[in-house]
Amino acid sequence: MNLDQRGYEEKRGFIRVPVDCEVVLQHADSGRRFQAAGRNLSACGVLFHTDERLEPGDRLEMHIEASQALISVLDASIEVVRVEPAADGLSWAVGSAIRIIHSE
Repeated sequence: MNLDQRGYEEKRGFIRVPVDCEVVLQHADSGRRFQAAGRNLSACGVLFHTDERLEPGDRLEMHIEASQALISVLDASIEVVRVEPAADGLSWAVGSAIRIIHSE
């Protein structure tokens, strides 16, 4: 699907694909690890839900091992670009940009 065929609400350069997988994250500065629930993934970003309070500009190392056909393992350096309260009121929806994809 090219950009002209998409609806008005979806004008991004890459399609977002829904995912339901565990995301392991580590603060680049402190090294503290925590988990999140992956919600969608594109070629340049990832959306996840977490109980961890994050701020735009936070840099994290991300590891995903998914059973879905889209990816099997993804290791990347990401930067938080957006943080919003999740619908459950107990966690946050975090939009992040993939800065570096690490290959084996």
